[in-house]
Amino acid sequence: MRNLLLIVSLIILVPFSLFAERTALSGRVTDNLGKPLEDAIVIIYHAGVKRGYSTFCPSCYRDCGKRSITDRTGSFTIKDLDSDLWFELVIVRDGFAPAFVERVDPSHGPGEALTLVPRARVDDPSRVVRGRVTDTRGRELRDAVVMSLGVVAVGRGSPITMIGQVNGLEPMAVTNTKGEFELAYREKATGMLLQVEARGMAAKLIALPTGAKRQTIVVSDGALIRGRLMNHGKAVAGAEVGLIAQDTGGFGANLKIVGNPYDEMHIGTQEDGSFVMANVPTPVDWYVYGKMEAISTLGGTDLVKCTARRDKEEVNVGDIEIIPGHRLRGEVTLRDGAPIADGMRVTIYAERTRDSQTALLGRDGHFEFVGLPVGKYNIVPSVRGYRIQSFETTIDRDVDGFKIALQPEERR
Repeated sequence: MRNLLLIVSLIILVPFSLFAERTALSGRVTDNLGKPLEDAIVIIYHAGVKRGYSTFCPSCYRDCGKRSITDRTGSFTIKDLDSDLWFELVIVRDGFAPAFVERVDPSHGPGEALTLVPRARVDDPSRVVRGRVTDTRGRELRDAVVMSLGVVAVGRGSPITMIGQVNGLEPMAVTNTKGEFELAYREKATGMLLQVEARGMAAKLIALPTGAKRQTIVVSDGALIRGRLMNHGKAVAGAEVGLIAQDTGGFGANLKIVGNPYDEMHIGTQEDGSFVMANVPTPVDWYVYGKMEAISTLGGTDLVKCTARRDKEEVNVGDIEIIPGHRLRGEVTLRDGAPIADGMRVTIYAERTRDSQTALLGRDGHFEFVGLPVGKYNIVPSVRGYRIQSFETTIDRDVDGFKIALQPEERR
């Protein structure tokens, strides 16, 4: 039987006037033969600002949750959208695996074509995790995105734990109107590691067993963390603040969740320097900090500790002051003596957070970072044709003359 491919092409409608603040997004859904596909659902899942830093969580914008169902011609239109935002879409249709269309910008014209692969029915319960997502009141949540982060496969000997992108493991599912979803692996498995994200709820990490029984996952509101970013007593507007668990942990054998390995959250500051992070997972100890890329010209911030203990709690971390940061100047050289091509980069990562800065390498290999708070860092240069290596250093003062030498990649 020939597999059919689902192609989504996006066509952006022109606003009603040059001064309109609202716009519309239109497109068509077809199969690979160009046949219109009816009853596909197109959902606005996330949004963000085109310029600067978003001051709302990605799913908190008023346009998030808007949807359209394709008609007999495969056409859809989502009306009354903020023209200053980009959008992330989720496309869902029975018989096909769901997929994202990332960062759709209405001002840039048609988006790239999206292909969805048909989803085969899975009858072997040892290959499938079946679930249902509800809130704390037991209400079933539709359109929750369930991402697979790992699987325990049944090998010939001991079970094999695989974390990350795993060949043969469906990457994501979207819950239906009953809050139900299904994710499958190409071979027998004992369980899967999942991340569940529902609009207006805190993210949840959970491991579920495979089998015919449908497991219920309860997600909650989470806490709210607020504060202000200040520089010598003055509000810092249009900057970005990060949030990461103090114990980021990770994932162990048999999908054991160690610590709190949540993704970093980040949010922009308002005109008065204030910021609000909603739907923060609990109970978790957190670090709050100014993002280096946003405030490096002003300085840096210390890590501010706080704890979100329970759902619906409001935590105020107060004023986070920008303090003078340190400078790191260095040079990347290539051991074979070749010049460094244009566009090569070097990135510095803070060890205790997932914060980073990226700088372009000059043709002479020189680079500079500023506004670095005291701490341990990893420096990772990316030069095409040379081995990617990480170089550790501690910054507690200005550093000049940091030397990095790269080896060419081995040719096969």
